[in-house]
Amino acid sequence: MSAPRKTTGCLAALALLAALTLLPGCGKPRNVVLLLPDPDGHVGQVVVRNQGGQAQLAQAGSAVRVADAKTAPTQPEQLTPAETEALFGAAQRALPEKPVRFILYFDSETTRLTPESQALLPKVLATARERNSRDIAIVGHASAAGDENYNVDISRRRAEAVRKLIVKAGLPPEGIEVASHGSANPLVISANPHEPKNRRVEITVR
Repeated sequence: MSAPRKTTGCLAALALLAALTLLPGCGKPRNVVLLLPDPDGHVGQVVVRNQGGQAQLAQAGSAVRVADAKTAPTQPEQLTPAETEALFGAAQRALPEKPVRFILYFDSETTRLTPESQALLPKVLATARERNSRDIAIVGHASAAGDENYNVDISRRRAEAVRKLIVKAGLPPEGIEVASHGSANPLVISANPHEPKNRRVEITVR
């Protein structure tokens, strides 16, 4: 979450359910709003607001309590592990697993994986199978050595080459998304236009 979210009363609090865990439901005393980190570990900010006032959550694991729509939220507090488990354990365990990301590198001006990346491919396949994944994103990238039309083309071909490898290995093609970013999103900012870590495919398995 890149910006604070504001809530007003029970209906707005429910809108946070996608990012936060809210327990118990509206209408019951002492609702608790807990701030969780995003899947990538980033911690945003949330403003809990009702007729009585507001409180801001900005630290992972911090929480506020709301008695009713007219009583201001309490000041943020860190819940103990035992209280977090008692209030939110079941809800947290029901959240989707965090995405797993892999980076595969390529030899210069080719769609050929480096030996190290070839050795990583079985782990990608095993992760997708363990999750029974039907949501895999494959994004190709290039260094800045060529003109951008060439970079977009080769990064697309790299992503397609990886897609073919994992489909050939038995993963279903449905749910595999392929994209090409050319040299627009370098992993390493370098004066070297041939930076090898920018010749890559990033795979996200959900």
